[in-house]
Amino acid sequence: MLAVKFNNQRNADSTSAEWEAFISGLSHKRLIQFNAAVHGDTVRLDTHLEVWSLRSSGMLKTFDFTRIDDTRVRPLVRWLLVKFLASYSVERAYSCFKLFTNKGWTLEDLTLPSLYQKLELCRNEKDGYSITEFGIIKRLADFLISNEAPGTEIEDLYDLEQEVSGMSANLMGYYDMDVRLSPLENQFILTHSTHDTEYIARLHYIELRDFVLLRLCYEIGLRPIQLFRLSHADFQSVTGQYFSIRRPWAKRGRANDHIKGTDKLAISPELGMAIQTLIAQQNNQSEQLLQNEDGSDFRKLRGPGSINNTLARWGAEDISKTPYDFRHNMAHRMVAAGSSASEIAYMLGHTSLGAAKHYIAASPSISLLREKALGRNNTYGSLVALLTGEITLPENWQGETVMGRVGDELATGIGGCDATDCEYVPVHNCYGCNDFQPFEDGHHNAVLDALSNEASKIIVISDSTRQSAMNPAMTQLEGTMEQVKAVISRCRTCQGDRNAK
Repeated sequence: MLAVKFNNQRNADSTSAEWEAFISGLSHKRLIQFNAAVHGDTVRLDTHLEVWSLRSSGMLKTFDFTRIDDTRVRPLVRWLLVKFLASYSVERAYSCFKLFTNKGWTLEDLTLPSLYQKLELCRNEKDGYSITEFGIIKRLADFLISNEAPGTEIEDLYDLEQEVSGMSANLMGYYDMDVRLSPLENQFILTHSTHDTEYIARLHYIELRDFVLLRLCYEIGLRPIQLFRLSHADFQSVTGQYFSIRRPWAKRGRANDHIKGTDKLAISPELGMAIQTLIAQQNNQSEQLLQNEDGSDFRKLRGPGSINNTLARWGAEDISKTPYDFRHNMAHRMVAAGSSASEIAYMLGHTSLGAAKHYIAASPSISLLREKALGRNNTYGSLVALLTGEITLPENWQGETVMGRVGDELATGIGGCDATDCEYVPVHNCYGCNDFQPFEDGHHNAVLDALSNEASKIIVISDSTRQSAMNPAMTQLEGTMEQVKAVISRCRTCQGDRNAK
């Protein structure tokens, strides 16, 4: 017979007979409809089956109840999992299921004293328990107490609420990791992802899909599950110049009082044109935006493979990134740009301002990063300068010269190009390229003025869509302007040295 005393101040014994009576009185829905299912995910589940095969976000999870040795606890586990599916995700429910299969839980493990003991083990990460299981066990205890399981009282919910994992004390460090995307890595991605339509059209399908995936992560910080759920209908184009994408429903934040409108997020023209090209190459019935070449669902989104494959194709060495690295980088960029907690929470898709406040609280420690990103730090200014070739004079240059359109202006006489074959956008990408040899007396100030005019137009559009604080096109343009300023500064230094001689 099971008999466990909760503590010395309270009589909370429970017996096997009481548990059996409790379990026999439980009931749940037989059929569960997953209304948010897309791209081959499970749409309907019969909870009376002994084996549940649930596909969610492209991942298959199998719940085999015959693996639970204690037959008395099987109907209770089934009831708990239905509760988890109603409140959380399939992934969360599967984590709960593994407590009973991998750890061999029985009825004795479900008593309140035992659950509190396991919460402590999670906090200290002992006996095979991890801090990630804390929330699952706490929620499981909540379900039992709320439904008057043996040995529990409704007042226990108050005590349970006071149980915290201890992770909150370390959240500051979690949100303070600005090294996830250093300034040079950031500029590397911007430089190598700005291409003309001809270059994008020449990409192999897999290369193009991975390019789109990386830019989605970089610009709007989508989670893996949101990337999987993207459909053709989520993408919109206005006159082929301005593009937006609707964030899929996955932990998406509620409409914020300070930010009105829909959940459409502006994306850069480069990403918009790439998505258009990607959709044009998909001749099948699938509506998934990021799909395999044969039209099957693209499911391997949880790992960083696609992102790092793109970085490797660009020539990056020792760079390994995940979607969450780009997500944190986006939040840090917003803090550096002076965005409010409401704006950051909106872009992250959070229902509360908690995480956004942590990012902002970390802002003093990332102030140096902001100075670097704006080119005001001398050390970073030198690093930016190294991204271009040597300063030279027009009369000493015998190779190809650079010419291109910046906004409504034609930029000429700015420098030469050492590359034998260049697929990047002229002028916009030159100021961050090793093959660019800036002319000492080149028309760099005219380029800067043209970029400033282009930025003014983007700001007008951003204000109309209420995304002034975080517009990827504006962020990229600001980086180019700082590179031009760095070249102007180098030219002035060279002119001063030459005059001194």
